[in-house]
Amino acid sequence: MFWLWFAGTSSLISVGVGATLFVLGLSLRQLLVATLFGVALSFLPLGLGTLAGKWSGQPTLVVSRATFGLRGNLLPTVIALVVKLFWGSVLLWLAGSAAGSLTEAEGWPGNAVAATVAALAVTIVVAVVVAYIGYALVARVQLVLTIASAVLIVLMIMATWQHVDLSRALDAPDALWTHVVTGAVLVLSYVGLAWAMSSAEVARYQRPLSSGGAAMLWATFGAGVPPFVLVSYGGLLAASNPGWAADLAQDPVGALVGLGLPGWYPVPLLLAVGLSLISALVLALYSTGFTIDALGVRLGRRWSTLVAGAAIAIAGGVLAATVTDLSSVIRGVPTALSVPVAAWVGVFSGR
Repeated sequence: MFWLWFAGTSSLISVGVGATLFVLGLSLRQLLVATLFGVALSFLPLGLGTLAGKWSGQPTLVVSRATFGLRGNLLPTVIALVVKLFWGSVLLWLAGSAAGSLTEAEGWPGNAVAATVAALAVTIVVAVVVAYIGYALVARVQLVLTIASAVLIVLMIMATWQHVDLSRALDAPDALWTHVVTGAVLVLSYVGLAWAMSSAEVARYQRPLSSGGAAMLWATFGAGVPPFVLVSYGGLLAASNPGWAADLAQDPVGALVGLGLPGWYPVPLLLAVGLSLISALVLALYSTGFTIDALGVRLGRRWSTLVAGAAIAIAGGVLAATVTDLSSVIRGVPTALSVPVAAWVGVFSGR
């Protein structure tokens, strides 16, 4: 469970989420509190979904039928499908945007548009192939990507640590502490509620007699640690240079390159962003296939995965052509989508 979740939530894009919290007015200490509470609250939906999947051996939106009934479950399933397609398209867009930003900033052969299109194509094809084949390949790929992601996160911190000014970061004034609630909700939406309706899909293969507590712990630990580290570090970088915070919130990859990083780092940076986004997209596609089936569409999980991949490819391409600001995406739609998801989590958990 740790390997399955760590790589999927270890995207360096989380650095931009931390910068967004700082741009919203939170001080570094408030930002850390909001991130801690947001990640901690994410443990509930992820953990309970993991436990339900292990006990039942069924995907999340099939288990949900026990709470809402066969017909009553259609509305949560539609909501889940919208959430998963949205996040899948965002992940795909971010992969293309990162490649385009690096190509432009580093002066690599070609142009930003060509690099973006190529990254979109490679990312969706790789993710669809892995998700289509199924759990056996997903588990092995996530193991490799977890190790790679951990190494690349360490490299990112090493390459940017010289730009951290702890005394200046701590001098940032506090906002009203009610703003911390807003920050915590944003982190909860980005971490816990984004994956709340997907947690049983990978837990359903756990041994029925294995420890449910251990499965919950390792799933939430794997899903929660990378975002906490990266969001917090993004806030630290933003607070160290407030004039640079807006750029980091809008385009974290381009902003990191703009720091004047070592000449060897752009390629590891592209790998760090690309591999983690592919990992998350694999989970999103794999889960979406089950969600389409839970609606009663009799395609089978593999064909449903292909349908989901086509929809995400179209939506991701539209985002790549129309959106350039990460902060506008993570501050708007995810928070709105998190409201019905949170309601579902409350009813599902209580029953």
